[in-house]
Amino acid sequence: MAPLIYAGLVVVAVLFLYVALSYQVYRRAFVPPKPIWLDDFTFTPFEFQADYEEVELVTADGLNFGAWHFRQPGSPQTVIISGGHKGQRQGALGIGVALWRKGFNVVLYSYRGMPGSDRAPITFGIKEVLELQAAIAFARKRVPNARIGLLGYSMGAVVSLLGAAGEPGVQALVLDSPFSDLRALLVENVRSASKLPGTPFVWLAGFMFWLRTRCWLSACRPMDVLSALEPRPLFFIHGGADSMTKVNHSRRLYDAYRGPREIWIVQGAPHTGAYFADRPLYVERVAGFFARHLGLDVSSHLRLVEEEEVS
Repeated sequence: MAPLIYAGLVVVAVLFLYVALSYQVYRRAFVPPKPIWLDDFTFTPFEFQADYEEVELVTADGLNFGAWHFRQPGSPQTVIISGGHKGQRQGALGIGVALWRKGFNVVLYSYRGMPGSDRAPITFGIKEVLELQAAIAFARKRVPNARIGLLGYSMGAVVSLLGAAGEPGVQALVLDSPFSDLRALLVENVRSASKLPGTPFVWLAGFMFWLRTRCWLSACRPMDVLSALEPRPLFFIHGGADSMTKVNHSRRLYDAYRGPREIWIVQGAPHTGAYFADRPLYVERVAGFFARHLGLDVSSHLRLVEEEEVS
């Protein structure tokens, strides 16, 4: 009997570890951070002396979330910025203020589950699209004849892809460090972090995710919506040293897209690190892309970008 008991204990221990590790994958990916007192002590557009308003928006499924609108009266060109996984809107203040100074209206918003918004699970874009849709509706209401472009970072780039697929009025997208398939991304990260096969843990984490949200991981696959974006222009940006979302995710999306597209691989930059590698060049390239496709004349604001700078 002893060998059977030992074998049973080993099986129980292995199952316990399997469930525990899978739950860690689920928690890190889909559970928002707990609110802390420091959430109220953050930078806002006030520190940049920007003309802005604080707005509260509501999603189609009834969740409240916060946003900032940087105002450019008389200019219809509007860029809506979607942040990354577990990020907050103040994390994109640098590029937001820079684009506002170039002459764009800018909308920065927070996702569900983040400080200033109602608590809800993270869904990597499946439901966060509802926040983007509400932000787009706000821009159309507040900015006469709005010409809308989307700028997204990591998960926010995926939110932009999924959201624009259902919003034909969006005219141009800048996608910084997107992933092409959520399940594949999670498997890669589990394998990299634990040196274990990622698929079994991601499968169980995905089932836990479904129990909480009734959403499957397969619903977050940007590759599937590319045809709905044609013929709008896409600009992919990715750090060449990105260890979280490998650069081949952007390359797959770029290669599969049949509309006008550009790609900029910033050698040596980590995940969403292209902006920090060269802030002035990043601003010029992003502002120039939106200016061309949204119809804003920023020639007096843009410096000449030399060919060797963008290789």
